Amino acid sequence: MGFFDTFSETVAATGKALGSKTKEVAGSTRLSIQISQEETRLSKAYAALGEAYYRDHKKEMPEEYAVFAADIENCRARLESLKTDKNILKNQKKCTSCGAWMANEDRFCGKCGAENEVLSNEAEDRKSEGIKTCPFCGASIHAELYYCPECGKKLS
Repeated sequence: MGFFDTFSETVAATGKALGSKTKEVAGSTRLSIQISQEETRLSKAYAALGEAYYRDHKKEMPEEYAVFAADIENCRARLESLKTDKNILKNQKKCTSCGAWMANEDRFCGKCGAENEVLSNEAEDRKSEGIKTCPFCGASIHAELYYCPECGKKLS
């Protein structure tokens, strides 16, 4: 009976250790998830704060934040350019009155009702106002930018 008693004690001890380790892993996993959730909330709060500060101070941005403001403007311009390119690929044009996207063949804007020129697909190469070409890399960029979002060079 000595062997079976030892075996039973070993199995019981192993079971207790395994149960304890399982609780430890479950607790650690639960805490890791909570940490990740709080880090996400913190990142969103920082982003919201930064967006509010930028919105409220973009006209008189302190010098130490100017590089971030320029990066934001470059990103926004690049996003607008990409969206414009996507809409042009979808054979769409901007309404001359409200700026809403509409099909090239539409004569009236579905958003504001303004009359627009009917365009053939070839005629809408790049009729976006305020677009210029970077003299350094040739990228299409918005006219109001100070730096090219493609090559990073300062524009005159």
